[in-house]
Amino acid sequence: MDFDPVGAVMAWIGAYGLIGLFAVALAERFVPVIPSYGLLLAVGIGAADGDWPLPAAFLSTAAGSIFGCAAWFYAVRGLGDARSTRLLNRAGGFFSMSVDRVERGIASVHRNQIALAFALQLVPTVRLVAPAFAALSRGNSRSVLTASAAGIAVWNGLFIGIGFYASHSIESANSTVLALTALGCLLIAEVSVFWIVRRIGAHRKAGTVLCKI
Repeated sequence: MDFDPVGAVMAWIGAYGLIGLFAVALAERFVPVIPSYGLLLAVGIGAADGDWPLPAAFLSTAAGSIFGCAAWFYAVRGLGDARSTRLLNRAGGFFSMSVDRVERGIASVHRNQIALAFALQLVPTVRLVAPAFAALSRGNSRSVLTASAAGIAVWNGLFIGIGFYASHSIESANSTVLALTALGCLLIAEVSVFWIVRRIGAHRKAGTVLCKI
């Protein structure tokens, strides 16, 4: 028997249809018992099996994620700087993020609000607390949430699409195995992009120093 906890959870959620997909996408923003990429892959597999229409599944999960993102944003903004910073540090600890990493995240979002609001929705774990970073940076709520929604749409669409097409390509698609494989590929891609950006930044910095000399 295949060990597939993600698939087992999705079988239970499937009994509630699209409302269940909305609810689990919303809950994942606050209590990530199962990583979102695993859930989304399973949603795509379910769509391929006819459990729900693919476009409706995408819209339901995206709506749940966006609603959860907005709830994070406005909850933190309403607390005030001191209380929200303490709360964010505690939440960061729950997600294995150090206080220093949380503070760097807040500073980064403040400098590049719109771009990072989009980009951080494509980074595992960090994407869950990114709305809180944006709220603490006192960015424009409409711009930040619009950019975050775009990032969520890309993230959800990517993994739902992978699950959907993998189900057609693989005779027996184990959701958990697909989730772990997708995470590995995603992390490799993100590390590669980070390394390239660092190299480009280092070359530009070296060129600037030479010009000054």
